[in-house]
Parts: sequence; C-alpha cells; structure tokens
Amino acid sequence: MIIITVTALSVVLIFAFIFITGFHDEGNLIATIITSRSLNVHMIFVLAFLSQFFGTVFLGTKVAYGTINGLLNLELVGHYREKIPLAVLAAILGAVVWNVITWIFAIPSSSSHALVGGLLGPFLILFGAGAVNGRGLILSVLVPLFTSPIIGYVIGILFFRLCRWFFSRHSVRAGRTLKGTQILTCVLINAFQGSNDAQKGIGVLALLALGAGEKSLQTKESTILFAALALSSGLVLGGLKMIRSVGTRIYGVRPLHSMCSQVSAASVIVSASLLGFPISGTQIVNSAIMGVGAADRPNAVGWEYAKSMLTAWAVTIPAAFALSSFFYLILSRL
Repeated sequence: MIIITVTALSVVLIFAFIFITGFHDEGNLIATIITSRSLNVHMIFVLAFLSQFFGTVFLGTKVAYGTINGLLNLELVGHYREKIPLAVLAAILGAVVWNVITWIFAIPSSSSHALVGGLLGPFLILFGAGAVNGRGLILSVLVPLFTSPIIGYVIGILFFRLCRWFFSRHSVRAGRTLKGTQILTCVLINAFQGSNDAQKGIGVLALLALGAGEKSLQTKESTILFAALALSSGLVLGGLKMIRSVGTRIYGVRPLHSMCSQVSAASVIVSASLLGFPISGTQIVNSAIMGVGAADRPNAVGWEYAKSMLTAWAVTIPAAFALSSFFYLILSRL
C-alpha cells in the first residue's frame, strides 16, 4: 500500500515537473521573437503550443531513454526495484523545489540540470557510486549539457556577422526574410526542445514503471500525450515572466537579432535532439542571444545579468542534488 501511494504521488509530481518546466523554461524559446515584436504575440503562443505538443507526441523517445540510461546503471538499480519509487519521489521533489525557487526570482536556470542533480542524489545514497553510469553521465549527459551553450554562443556570433553583411546588401528582402525565418525557427525550436524537455520527464516515468515491475524502460502512448499537454500548457500559462527577463535583460533585441539567435539556437537544439542528447533550451537560447549581442554591441550586453545566469546554471545540479538527498533522507524515515 505504501509503495502504491509513493508511486502515485511520484507520477503526479513528475507531471507537475513537466508542467513547471514549460512554465519555467519554455518561454525562453520565444522570448526574442516577442520582445523584438517580430511577429504577432498571439500567433507565436499558438505556434509554440502546437509545436511543443506535436513535437513531444511524434518526435520519439530517444532522449527519454538516453537520459536515464546515461545517468544510471540500470543493471544494478533493477535488482532493487522496490526502492526505486521512493528514490524517484525524492529526486523529483528536489528538482521541482529548485525550479520553483528560480522561477520566483525569474532566474533562467535549467530544468534539465535540476533533474540530473535531483536523480543523482537519492540513487547515490541508496546504491553508492555503482548506481551511476559514469561514462554515460559524462559523454551522454554532462558534455551535451555544458558544451551546447558554448556552441550556441559561437554560432550566434558568426551567424549575426554573416546576416549583417548580407542584409546590408539586400535590405529590400530583409523584412520578409526575417518574418518567414522566425516562423520556421519558432516551430523547429519548440517542437524539438519541447520534445527534449518532455522526454526527460517521460524517462523518469519509465524509470518509475521499472520500479513497479516492468522488465525494461517502457512508455505508454497515454503518458506521452499527457506529458505533451502538461509541457505546452505550462508554456502558455507561465512563460511571460521569463520572456521579460531573457528578452530584455540580456540584450535589447531587434528583429535581426531575434532571427539570428533563433536560427543559431535551432541548429544546436535540433541536432542534439536528433542524436538523443538531453540539453537545456534555456541555456542554448540565452547563450545565442549573448553571442548575437557580443557580435553587434558588446558593451550593450547585460553581462552582469549573464553572470548571475551562469552562476545559477553552475549551482543548479549541486543544489538539486542536495535538495533531493535531503528529501530522501527525510522520506526514508517516515
């Protein structure tokens, strides 16, 4: 009875985490389009909602399974299935609490980092270092998470310089090109990053199902549908707070800046998602904006805000790790 209760509570919290990810992270994906007034706000939210929903439903579960297999040694963890639900409950509690804290203060930290830190804490306490897939953690999780923003930053610099040169010679085409390109990038970014973010939660649900008796990581179609709805609804209901921070405090974007940052971020997000790597859309979009700003007017970039943002990214994994470990120690004594 206790296991059933823990499992049911974990399921509720996992969907809450997916919703909060939409609430907390996904507004970053459309921030520059809205603040630069490149496109109609209502149209952008409709496009983002539909793209995230259908992207989650149709783009597969490669990231979901890649994240869990990359983090954990399932061969060891699978021998102690009855312990998985409580560990998952503590893990998701740690990630949710950290996301809520950073959302309250409008800090664009990463839900992906929060989930990684949250999962590592309880499973390390339970099983020791053997529970962690060291090679997978480094190559499949940490390297993509930490290198993708750097790549986004560099592409942002290079692509803005290329576009500025091009449009200085073809200014008549600029307006139509900027609008059409951003409609495409809005769809691509939200479909692939929405899928990437929702799949991480779906992966945790599959891990929970393993603890409930499934022989391997499996995902039901109904689970994917509910995850898609939770994430896309979170964006619509809570995205504006982060949009105001990202779209104005990093750099004062205009349509050209917006288009360049969107294309730069999309190139990284689509590639990583197709390869099955868990990434942070928040980090990639924000670093692309910084790259565009640095290429245009470095003195106008909000480096102080960027510094606090980078600090939040750096502390998210250890903070979520500490919170989930604390919650596990408390829950295991109840």
